[in-house]
Amino acid sequence: MNTILFSKRNLFYNDYLWSEFPKTDPKVSGKPDVTQFNAMEGNEVVYLINKLMNLWSYRFSNTGNKMEKMIREKMPATVKTQEEVLTWLKENLAF
Repeated sequence: MNTILFSKRNLFYNDYLWSEFPKTDPKVSGKPDVTQFNAMEGNEVVYLINKLMNLWSYRFSNTGNKMEKMIREKMPATVKTQEEVLTWLKENLAF
């Protein structure tokens, strides 16, 4: 079971799109996989940051903010899927 560690209220940026997704949509549920990732879709960003914080045992929202800023400011355009975001963050996230 995943704990909600990061939510919409924790986001640094406020210009996200907020589309509705069914709870079972792979963009906002399940494990990170080959599902396309939209870095401007707030629900996808919150879902993936939460997933990764749980997976990597991070517990502070400022870690989520660091991930969010990296996704927005530094992630290459060639990173397209949830799995690729996970791999890229794992390789580039440093404290």
